Amino acid sequence: MEQSFKNFIFSFFTIITLSISTAEVAFSQDNIDKKTVELDTALYETDKNSLFPLPVVYYTPEAGLFYGASILYNFFTNRKKPINASQIQLAAGYTTKQQTLIFLPFQIFWDQNKWRSIGELGYYNYAYPFYGIGNNGQQDVYSTYRASFPRVRVFLLKETAPNLFVGGRYWFENYDIIEWDNSGDFQQEDFSGGTYNRTSGLGPAMIYDTRDAVYYPREGHYLESFIEFNHQYTGSTHNYTAISFDYAYYYSPADKTVLAANAFSWSNVGDVPFNRLAQLGGNKKMRGYFQGYFQDNNLLLGQLEVRQELFWRIGLAAFGSVGQTAETWGDYGMNRWNYAGGAGLRFTFDTKKHINVRLDYAVGKDSNGFYIAFNEAF
Repeated sequence: MEQSFKNFIFSFFTIITLSISTAEVAFSQDNIDKKTVELDTALYETDKNSLFPLPVVYYTPEAGLFYGASILYNFFTNRKKPINASQIQLAAGYTTKQQTLIFLPFQIFWDQNKWRSIGELGYYNYAYPFYGIGNNGQQDVYSTYRASFPRVRVFLLKETAPNLFVGGRYWFENYDIIEWDNSGDFQQEDFSGGTYNRTSGLGPAMIYDTRDAVYYPREGHYLESFIEFNHQYTGSTHNYTAISFDYAYYYSPADKTVLAANAFSWSNVGDVPFNRLAQLGGNKKMRGYFQGYFQDNNLLLGQLEVRQELFWRIGLAAFGSVGQTAETWGDYGMNRWNYAGGAGLRFTFDTKKHINVRLDYAVGKDSNGFYIAFNEAF
């Protein structure tokens, strides 16, 4: 009886994990999915191409329940090893909050993994709550709007030294505001790009990665940074520059315990459209608040998490975060921190690579959120 129950649980989470892994790409924003960067030696075991369909299931407070379908194609650009399997997905779906997504994430490796291109093509018809600009979001002070936009996000990176990848990044969105509820607390004409904007930015990018594993690191460092220049000469309607810095550290004080820390900053300089402001909230950057609950030109974020394996494929995690947004760097202050914390259940779908499905519940000030997601938040 116990073995039958375990088999049922494993089969259930197998389907959910495959589904979530596809859907989560659609909700990522500006940083590379960290699980794609490190060389995965398990991929050496076969050189067969594969094509198969997947269901898509995902849940966040912002989107509600997302459901749809996907086709996943794994292939090799050449047969000279070591070489990672390249991957292209085509997925489409709908959410319970009447949002439509069509997206094509990809990761392509060549020249024995010395070169890689990682990114996403997509189209979105999405409804958002807008809590205004600043560091004092309030749950009952907001407006809602709907935007329709295509998105292009591409990284091109080359390994220039051990664990160091350097290259460039391009970002494009044609952001058309098709509905705005002016009966809410904010009027769209009060914000830069509030009726329409197009961002088309490019710049240098780098990654330094010494983690001992891709999906569930126990030791090591991960640093990702890029600069994005948006200008009329690059095709943008707004002239501004974005700078991102994302660092994570992992330490294992005991065999089944991992301490993880994350420091993240985002800075904008220039005329930034409101939808490209630095945002706190969501299922990765300060769980417990809606994505964009706090937003401004700049942000600082710190996160700590304890991950504990218990028995069989089951684990637990407890986490906390502090963050603030500011119009300028001079506006940061010790009395401006926002706090959030929570805990979650982990189910290890793949014990070899330690791939987890996480179910998290987090609480912030007058705010909370429940999340079902694939892989750890950082």
